[in-house]
Amino acid sequence: MGLLRRRNLLGTTLGLAATLPLARPYIANAQNKTATVWINQGFVRQEDEAFKATAEEYMKASGNVLDFSIMPFMALNQKSISALTSGEVPDLIFHDAPQVILPQNAWDNKLEDVSDVVTTYESQLSATAKTCSTFYNGTAKKRSYYLVPIKQGATPFHIWSNLVEMAGLFM
Repeated sequence: MGLLRRRNLLGTTLGLAATLPLARPYIANAQNKTATVWINQGFVRQEDEAFKATAEEYMKASGNVLDFSIMPFMALNQKSISALTSGEVPDLIFHDAPQVILPQNAWDNKLEDVSDVVTTYESQLSATAKTCSTFYNGTAKKRSYYLVPIKQGATPFHIWSNLVEMAGLFM
């Protein structure tokens, strides 16, 4: 598989763009007809089924093939790190926690700059999404997009009011 190439990545896996909030997806001209995709397993079965259906629709419409693997979070995390270390990487990694992998690999110039893809819909992104999707490349000496943001979440902060009241801090 060698180094991750932007044109192969984008052109052969843009069927995944059905999950993106894009009006008109950007499709690059690709040389390969097969793309290797790793995706983290969903929390419910329907998430995985939806991905499989999207992949099947894309393959039917494009004639390209997605060789995809759906795996649990930690297995995907370990496999991604091993792949980046060895240089045998897939065309696309769809991962919910890239902050553990991306900064160092962007710095080491091991990732493909996907700024040309993200800038087509950058105006639709929040400031947080923009900031969290860019990393500094030590070789290129600049900050660029090394992931395509497609979702954003928030961590809820729960307050157990009865415990706070028992502590005498809440009336």
